[in-house]
Amino acid sequence: MNRSKGGVAGLGHLRTSQKEQIHVIYIVRALAILGVILVHVSSLPIGEIIDKQSFMYQFFNFINVFNRFGTTTFIFLSAFVLFYSYYDRKMDKKLIATFYKRRLLYILVPYLICSIYYYTIQMYYSYGEDWNQFFQNVSLADFWSALVMGKAFYHLYFIFISIQFYLLFPFFLWLLQRIKLLAKHLIWIGLVLQWIFVLLDYFYWNYADKSFLATSYMSNYLLGAFFGIHYHAIKGWIEVTWKKLLSRQAFYWIPLWIVWAGASLSHVYLWYRTRAYDVFAHGLVYEGLWFLHSYTSGLILLQLSAGLYRLLSPFWTTVLYRLGMASFGIYIIHAGILFYYSLLPASYNPKLYYAYVAGGFAVTLGASWGVVALAQKYMKHSWVLFGALPKGKPVIPGRTAPVHGHSRTEAG
Repeated sequence: MNRSKGGVAGLGHLRTSQKEQIHVIYIVRALAILGVILVHVSSLPIGEIIDKQSFMYQFFNFINVFNRFGTTTFIFLSAFVLFYSYYDRKMDKKLIATFYKRRLLYILVPYLICSIYYYTIQMYYSYGEDWNQFFQNVSLADFWSALVMGKAFYHLYFIFISIQFYLLFPFFLWLLQRIKLLAKHLIWIGLVLQWIFVLLDYFYWNYADKSFLATSYMSNYLLGAFFGIHYHAIKGWIEVTWKKLLSRQAFYWIPLWIVWAGASLSHVYLWYRTRAYDVFAHGLVYEGLWFLHSYTSGLILLQLSAGLYRLLSPFWTTVLYRLGMASFGIYIIHAGILFYYSLLPASYNPKLYYAYVAGGFAVTLGASWGVVALAQKYMKHSWVLFGALPKGKPVIPGRTAPVHGHSRTEAG
C-alpha cells in the first residue's frame, strides 16, 4: 500500500508541507456525517410512531440514540487537525490574522448565508406558507438573535459551537506553547473543566441552552488537541491489528471498547425507557451516559477508520474520502433537504414506512452530497455556500493519483 506524505486534511484543516498526511481523518469525517444524517432522519419516526413498545420504535430509537456522536466527533477532529497543524508553528500577528481571515471566509460566510435561508423557510412554514404572514412576523432583530445564538435552524448549533472554539483557539495555542507541560495533561484537564461546568449548571445555573456552549464539549476539544500535539507518539495506538492484541496497547484498547459498548447500549436503553414508558432517571445519568457514549465514540471511529483505510478496496476508500471532504457542505445543506422530504405523505404500513424512512436517508445523503460535489466542481466560489475543500489531496492506497479537490483555498 502506498503511504505517501502530504498535508493534513480535516474540519478546520491547515496544511504545512512538513506534516505527514493523516489519511484516516477523511474517513472519520465521513462516518461522522453519516451519523448526523441517521440521527436527523430517525427523528421522523421517533416523533410519529404511536406504538412506543413496538419493534419498529425500538429499532428507530436505537438508530437515533446510537449515532449521536457526530457533533462531538467533529469537535474532536477540528481540535486534532488545528493543533497538529499549528502547535509547532511560531505564533505571531500574521499567523493569527491569517487564521481568523480563513474562518471568516470559509465558516462565517457560509453560516450567514445558510442562516438566512433556514430562517426564511422556518418562518414561512410556521405562518401557514403565506408570504403576507411571513413579512408581518419576521424581523431583523429576531433573525439577528437566531444568528448569534446558532438557532436559525436546529442543526446550526454545531457551527455556533465551532465559532466559539475558533475564538478560543489562539489563547489555547499560546498557553500550550508557553507551558508545554500542560500538553501532557490535556485529557484529564478537559474532563475536569467540562464536568465542573456540567455540575455547576445542573445544581445552580440551569441554563436552558447548555448544548449551544463550547464549555459542554471541552473534553472532546482538549482530547483532539492532545491527539494533534502528540500524534506521532501515539499514532501506533490508532491502528488495531490482531498481532497488537497481545501487546501493551491492548491494555488501553479493551477497556475503551468495553466502556464504549456499555455506555452506548445503556444510553440507547435509557432513552427507550424514557420515551416508551415515561420512566425518567436522574438528570446526571443522562448526562453521564451521553458523555461516555460520545467521548469514546470519537476514539472508536478513529480506530475503525484506520482499519477501513487498510482493508477497503481503493474504490470504497475513495468514496469515503470524497464524502469526508464534502462533509462540511453536506452538514449545512442536509437539514433543508430532509425538511422538504418530510413534507411528503408517508404510509404507516410497516414495510412501506421502513422504506419511507430509508428513502429519507438516501435522498438526504445523495441529494446533499450531489449538490455540494457539483458546486465544488463547477462553481468558482462554491466556498461561499459550502466552505472550502482541503488544499491537500489525499492519496488512496493502491492508486498513483490523489483524490482531487477543486478549491484552491485551504479548508476552514
